[in-house]
Amino acid sequence: MIHLAVLLLLIATPATAQTCTLTLSIRTEAIHGAHPEGTSLQAELTFTPTRRMRMGAEATAYLTDGTVQITGPDGTGLTGRLGVVHIVRAPHWADYMSFDIVDVAGDLGGVTDYEDPMLLSFYAERGEVASFNLPTTQAAFDQFDRRQTFQVHTPDTMWTLPGSVHDPSLTCEPT
Repeated sequence: MIHLAVLLLLIATPATAQTCTLTLSIRTEAIHGAHPEGTSLQAELTFTPTRRMRMGAEATAYLTDGTVQITGPDGTGLTGRLGVVHIVRAPHWADYMSFDIVDVAGDLGGVTDYEDPMLLSFYAERGEVASFNLPTTQAAFDQFDRRQTFQVHTPDTMWTLPGSVHDPSLTCEPT
């Protein structure tokens, strides 16, 4: 009976039908092509969760249909497909939410080759996140305010473009 209960927890279940938009700015922490360190990028993620999957005792993954657009001040940018959002409640170090973006392509500051994944991660204080629910309001999203980071990689050197996230704003509407 216990094995059946564990199996049922691991099976993907439909997610609530809604479409969310997350907008934010990113301040780069390294040179990237023509963009110097400290460049301000604008980002918009639009996604619809399609499946919720428990990933053991400390994590839940939300499979999504979504897109990501990141734009630099010169109009160059990146696009990607948001495939999954992870909610992790890790009592031994920190709670966090991670947006995993694949099929990254574009011409950000003249750089044209990228390696998946591009990541946006939002951290909360250890034990602060009370559930594995995907935040659907700004108030729920605001609990992930301890540290907010961005990173994208290039394949030639696996050079990482890190960045800090600022002013994230989340809205969700029923679909």
